[in-house]
Parts: sequence; structure tokens; C-alpha cells
Amino acid sequence: MSAEDSVRIGQVLEVGGEKALVELSADTTKPLDGGYLPGQPGSHVKITTRDHGIIGIVGGIKMAAEPGRDCVERLKIAEVILIGTLRPDGTFVRGVAMYPNAGADAFMVTAEELATVFAGFRHFDFAFGSVAENEQQRVYVNVNNFFGHHIAVVGSTGCGKSCTVAGILQAAIRKYPNTHIVILDLHGEYAAAFPEHARIIEADKVELPHWLLSFDEFLDMNVDLNEMTAKNQITVLRDALVRARAGTDSEEKLGLGDSLTVDAPIYYEIEDMLGQIRNWNIQMVYNDEGKMERGPLFGVFDRFLIRFDSKLSDPRYNFMFHPDNYVDNSSLIDLLKDHLSVGTGKRIAVIDLSGIPSEAVGVVVSVVSRVVFEFNLWNPDRDRFPILMVYEEAHNYVPKAADARFVAARKAVERITKEGRKYGIGAIFISQRPNDISETVISQCNNFVAMRLTNPDDQDYVRRLVPDAASGLMGMLPSLRTGEALLLGDAVAMPTRVLIDLPKPQPHSSDVPYHDAWTTGVDEMDVERVIKRWRTRRRDL
Repeated sequence: MSAEDSVRIGQVLEVGGEKALVELSADTTKPLDGGYLPGQPGSHVKITTRDHGIIGIVGGIKMAAEPGRDCVERLKIAEVILIGTLRPDGTFVRGVAMYPNAGADAFMVTAEELATVFAGFRHFDFAFGSVAENEQQRVYVNVNNFFGHHIAVVGSTGCGKSCTVAGILQAAIRKYPNTHIVILDLHGEYAAAFPEHARIIEADKVELPHWLLSFDEFLDMNVDLNEMTAKNQITVLRDALVRARAGTDSEEKLGLGDSLTVDAPIYYEIEDMLGQIRNWNIQMVYNDEGKMERGPLFGVFDRFLIRFDSKLSDPRYNFMFHPDNYVDNSSLIDLLKDHLSVGTGKRIAVIDLSGIPSEAVGVVVSVVSRVVFEFNLWNPDRDRFPILMVYEEAHNYVPKAADARFVAARKAVERITKEGRKYGIGAIFISQRPNDISETVISQCNNFVAMRLTNPDDQDYVRRLVPDAASGLMGMLPSLRTGEALLLGDAVAMPTRVLIDLPKPQPHSSDVPYHDAWTTGVDEMDVERVIKRWRTRRRDL
């Protein structure tokens, strides 16, 4: 069907700054060519004005009594959100070039016109879904804006967020042979989705050694700020960490000297640093009368040392205090190559955080985020080495500023969202509770993949974040199908209801099939094996 064959469906009754009200004359109960129902929410409408076609999306439809007529005769009114303009030269631009007047004709958008709308980014040849009401039309995305300007993928549990992200990333690695993607996988879901192209860092193989921690990360994990001696601990720990790193610098002749900082990624023996703390904690000094008395730091670190010794002996913290692989300065090269897909033959690194103690997840997220940021900050080839960070269940470790937890993680991730695009670092944030994510993080996302959201607070929050012209579409969020999303932002031609491609293979995120499992069951459960895996925290047994 050509543009000239557009089907007239009504006329404009009223025009405002961002929307128009259209009286529908077509039968809304009978589908038009292509299966469209006139005025269906999410469908596209063209309003003619001179030689321009104003493209809009139906946000809702209602029946209204017509003044002066019997109340039985009612108007069918569609609220059309004005999105962009089809110009006389056949190109599409965002924004309304010329507002239509009341009385202008409204038409269904043809397949050819819809193709024109999305043709602007066709040269990227990158898509991960189709227009929901016309599955033949692919939704092409501006790759630079999409991955470089940060993405929020939001939706309630069970709406298909993990499959959506897996589908997006699979499309990326199929299209681009030199991707560098890091997934922080909180529940161990994504390994199954990338059997060939990913380096899977399994839960019991994760290693982020203590010497990689910055000063803030070290404090976040080990200092209780509610203790009366916390301020003294912080001051002294800074000196102890600098001394420990400086000792390695001197011993290995690294030549850092005065340029060495407390955050420098320099290997040091944890026992050497603790030995200094223990000495200060029991130090006795001579007073002016020549008698021995307690030093200024005597007992300040009593509780700190108890907590730290507990972590050192806890096998759950072996990934940090007793690593097998990253045990000297030269191993930093291997760590970066492993996590950033450099020379590994892989294009994505999946870090399974499901085995990390919950109280340490924030520090791990902080370390990985900061190391990635610092790498590209100092990378002279960063323009040819963009990195994508993927934060699964981001609300769990990047909370709002009012939340006193995970300070280091929030600071590191916020730095990526505010400054990352300048250094070639983009991010995807996945959450079922966008209202609980750091305000700074979510406000820096220029693209949204908004899936089914049933919580009113989260709906309102997302509505406030998206541009005014698109906020009227948020009413669709509770009724979106599984695997369907509203795609919004500067990476797509216009806000669009998209049916996301199903990933192959899928991540291990599906709900457990209770019906099948309880019908067939397990005749003999190897409980001993479960206990062994549980005790050793190993999944390969």
C-alpha cells in the first residue's frame, strides 16, 4: 500500500502543544489492511497539514457524548501524542514542524511511511525488535546513542527483562566482532545466553583481590562509621595503606615515589598492613615523667581487628583476601584482559556475583566499575575501545542517596553515568524497582526500555523521567505483553511499542514450571551432593 493509499480514519477536533484529539470516523471494531484497529493505543497516526504529515502515536481512546445530539450517539475520541514530521522530501524528523489545525484529516500510517520513519537509523543495520503492531517493520537503533548514552531497562518481575537484555547483547555481538561488554550478574542468569562468545567468571571463581580496593572501598567494607573511634580509624588506615603500597613500590622498584596514592592499584601483603595496625593498637609510649602509658591509638582498632580477622578466616571472602591468580603486580594485566575481553578470543565477560556475600556485593560492584573507568580514563586508544557495563538488579547495590548503604558502589557507578561517555564507557541498568535506584544514575539514562510495570510508584517515577511528549504513553506499561516494551530515547526514531526478539539461547531466568515439576517430580534427590555444593560453595560438584 503506497502513501497515497493511506486510509482516512477521522479528523482533528483539538490541538495542543504535545497532543491532538482526533474524532474517529472509521469503525474501530474492524481491522484495516495489515490488521490495524483504528485508534488502537500504540498505533501510529498521520495528520496532514499542507504538504507535511505529522506523525503521532495513539495514547488512548474514549467515547464522548456529542453536544446537540441524542446521548446515544457518541463520538469516538483518540488522544494522539505528536511525535515527528514526515517532510515533503520523504524524510522523517523528530518534533512537530507545523502544527495541524482543527478539522485536518487523520490517516493510519502505511507500512511504507512507517519504514520511512525508521529509515533514519537504517544505515546502522542494528535492531533487536519489531514494531508491536507491525512485526514486519524492524525498529532500527542509533548504536552510538544507544550504547553510549546509557540505557535503563525497567519492568516488573516476569516481564522478560533478562531475555530483553540478552537479546540486545546477542544482537550486538552478532553484528560487531570487537565488543567489550562486562555483565555484573547478580543471580547467575546470563552465562547460558552466551555459550560461545563470553568468558564466564563463575561464582566460585570470582577474584577481586584486596589490593585493588580504593581507600573508599576499603572503608565501605571494613569500617563501621557508627563507632566512636571511626574517625581515628579512617585517618590511620589511610596512612597504613599508603605505607603498605609504598613498601611494594620500593621493593619492586616501580618508581612511583611521590606520585603514589592511597588508591593506586599496587599489590601489598594484607598481613603487613594489619601488622602495622596491630602494633599501633597496643602501642605503649613514655610520658613526660618517663613512665609507660597507652599510646594515642591504643584500643582504637579493637573492634576493627575482630571484624577483619573474621573476614580473613571466612571462606566466603577468599575471592578478596586469598586469591589464587591475582597475587602480584604483574597479575593486574591478566585481570584486566580477562574482564575486558582483551586477547581472550571472547567479546563479553559475565561476572557471576551469586556467590559473593551480600554485604560485599557493593564493594565488588564498586571495584569493577572503578577499574573499568580508570582503565579507559588512562587508555590513549579509548576512542577505539568502547566498553559497555551491564548492571543486573541495579537497585540492590546502587540505591538512592538517602540510603546509607553501598556508598562506594553508588559513587563509582554515578561517576560512570556522569563522565563515562567522554571516555567510551556506556551502561545498561536493569531493575524491577526504578524508583529505588540512585537519582543521579537513572537521570543520566537517555534511553529507556520500559517493560510491564505494575507498581504505581514505579510507573509515576518513569513517567517523570521520560520527555513530556512520551509520558502519555506510560499508561500502557501495566498491559504490555511479556517481551514487549516501550522504546524511548534519542537512539530511536520515535517512541515505539516494540516486540523484543527472543534470545537464542535464553538466560536461565525463566520461572520454575511448578505444574510440570510437581507432576513428574524427582524420584531420588541427591541431598548429599546439594550439601557438598552448599558447604564448599562450588557449583561444579
